[in-house]
Amino acid sequence: MREVMEKLEEALLTGQRLALATVVRTEGSAPRAVGTSMLVTEDGSPVGSVSGGCVEASVIEAAADVLASGVPELHSFGISDDDGFGVGLMCGGSVEIFIQTYEPAACPHFASLQRALAANLPCAMVTIFDGEPGFVGRSELVPQNADIEELFEGTALVPDAVRAAGDAVQEAIASGTTTSVLLPAATGTEKPLSLLIDVYRPARRLLIFGAIDFSASLAHMGAFLGFHVTVCDARAVFATAERIPSAHEIVIDQPVRYLQKEIARGRLATDAAICVLTHDAKFDVPVLDVALRHGFAYIGAMGSRRTAQDRRERLIGLGHTDQSMAPLRSPIGLDLSASTPAETAVSIMAEIIAAKNQTSGLPLAHTSEPIHKGALERAGYQLRPAGQPPSFCY
Repeated sequence: MREVMEKLEEALLTGQRLALATVVRTEGSAPRAVGTSMLVTEDGSPVGSVSGGCVEASVIEAAADVLASGVPELHSFGISDDDGFGVGLMCGGSVEIFIQTYEPAACPHFASLQRALAANLPCAMVTIFDGEPGFVGRSELVPQNADIEELFEGTALVPDAVRAAGDAVQEAIASGTTTSVLLPAATGTEKPLSLLIDVYRPARRLLIFGAIDFSASLAHMGAFLGFHVTVCDARAVFATAERIPSAHEIVIDQPVRYLQKEIARGRLATDAAICVLTHDAKFDVPVLDVALRHGFAYIGAMGSRRTAQDRRERLIGLGHTDQSMAPLRSPIGLDLSASTPAETAVSIMAEIIAAKNQTSGLPLAHTSEPIHKGALERAGYQLRPAGQPPSFCY
């Protein structure tokens, strides 16, 4: 829902009724991830996309029905049985899309979500999207380390299942992964309950040390990809908002001192990306030493292979080994033969994305595994056959 949040806020402020269509389950090579949303206005205008164009027309038609009836609906789409050109997914996967009305009276938790986002508090919007009709459409905002029992009031769901659902929500928040889970049927009912756990976490941080020409392009690309971008340099003449307008923060400080302070304050999660661009050993090496000891998800340093070797020798002098330096990506970026600041920014951010998803960075034409689900499997999420509940369900 994050990608349509701005339009949703605007509509709710003006009292508009909208239909919110959300991808809640996928199988195979589906084009969009679970949690991706599209809004449809009462005049049929869409905002966003749930399939990259494959099924949007059918979703808009279904959204009109939901707006007219007020009753949420779950729709399934797969590749056409005939020739692949009917309503369905050309990629061969399947997707389930939940459509519900969204209006001020029907979404009391949205204001709480806005406050949580403003305060950078991890949370999840949990919605029942399949099950007994009286339960479908219920939602609750669940903060990190909070319970979920309110969502199941009156459902007669057994306590073990409620605890399993709560555990699944907290696991999703901790990992930052939007997902769906299947629970057993409540007592006295036949249909199992399906939950969408739509996770919201503070934006991943990108720290760029060195306010050089390349930093402006990297900050722009990082902000475009949803990172919270900080540029730090000890030289006030270079570290200015005019030179690097896309950065969320410009910090004038010794790079290693700033990094140590941010770690001490608990402001840096291990998923932060550290990019060292200063080209000066007296700045580079102390920052890399601290970053490697803390264990960030991505640590990269710009420079030639000779510069990279010189850094390694200096880091060895500080007690590092080949094993402790293994996370260091230097020279920084993927092999794109990038030369301009913009090309170099693409090279670096592509490597950061590849590191996050534990992928090779090879051209897709040179790989054989499924395009969309491979990253999830590598991250440890076991994809289940259709209809089979996850292992943590009771």
